[in-house]
Amino acid sequence: MAKPRPRKPRPPLSAPQWSSLLYVRLAPEHIGMFRFLLEAQDNLGYATVVDKYAAVLKVVFSPHQEREMREYLAGMQQTIPFALLERPNSPS
Repeated sequence: MAKPRPRKPRPPLSAPQWSSLLYVRLAPEHIGMFRFLLEAQDNLGYATVVDKYAAVLKVVFSPHQEREMREYLAGMQQTIPFALLERPNSPS
């Protein structure tokens, strides 16, 4: 039986010029838990509070990891109820 050939490593992705953003609206009492759970996911992204009274957070992450971020946030919705607010497209 022939040995499988090792795969060639993929070339690294080029560094993106801009980070991707999502906005999240949740109950104010869940802000701390949301940030804790997101930061527990090593280097996936981070959240900053945009409006503490309306409980809106900005989630910043690499555009190369958008699929992973959306999957993680979908799983997080099982623990904390929140709504994703899509960023409107900027005019060209």
